[in-house]
Amino acid sequence: MKVLFWNTHKNADINSTICELAAENNASIVVLAEYVANVDELLSSLLFQHGIKMQRYGSCCERITIIGSVSNVEVRFDNDHTTIQIINGKDILCCTHLNSKIYSDHEAQREILIDQLMRELCAIENDLGSENTMIVGDFNINPYDSSCIDARYFHSLPIYEETRRRTRTVAGNEYSMFYNPMWRFLGDTEEPYGTYYHNNSGSINTYWNLYDQVIIRPALRKRFVDDSLKIITETQSKYLLDSNGHPDKTISDHLPIIFEIQEENSYGE
Repeated sequence: MKVLFWNTHKNADINSTICELAAENNASIVVLAEYVANVDELLSSLLFQHGIKMQRYGSCCERITIIGSVSNVEVRFDNDHTTIQIINGKDILCCTHLNSKIYSDHEAQREILIDQLMRELCAIENDLGSENTMIVGDFNINPYDSSCIDARYFHSLPIYEETRRRTRTVAGNEYSMFYNPMWRFLGDTEEPYGTYYHNNSGSINTYWNLYDQVIIRPALRKRFVDDSLKIITETQSKYLLDSNGHPDKTISDHLPIIFEIQEENSYGE
């Protein structure tokens, strides 16, 4: 199962690019934030131009649209920022688009949303008896920001060996952990240097940000295909970067990401 995520920046003329991305990367599920184009036209184009049959998955979430070719998908939770879908009765796909860090100083509000998300997610995990959980979306925070690391919120760490313990106790409370593979993209080892570029005059400015992320429970680590995780910068017909090497805002101010979760019986022990 390959999952493609992209914040489409309210571009009403973006369906052709989404089709190319889905087809060229063999995506099974496409998760879109800030999608305002016609989803019926998108599904039709996928089918008749690329031979890919997808459906829209049920959700009332205002910020997220999900389509895919996986047949057994059931919505379990919705609010304005997040939707949680159950795949094949056992895999938990949580898709979120949190409020902007750049254009809003409502950090406390974002933490309240993450706290609500995590409470719902933990309740669903307990109900299903499954920790096959992934969270994907535009977090609007970087992997190193406190809300990403804090045990009270995403509690996502870059070292899988540490997350194998599954939980950590803080002040007498036990918190489940996530593994965050997005840390590998930090720094200038290879381009692109993130998924979102923003230059500001503040005292803290990293220029490049990794707002678009996927984090997984340790239970999914063996099924996570390491080299499948990519930040996509082009399709066969167009570059998603401008002449400065930044996301082309005429298409979207974010770059898409893709990753693969293998079927439960298809990975080695």
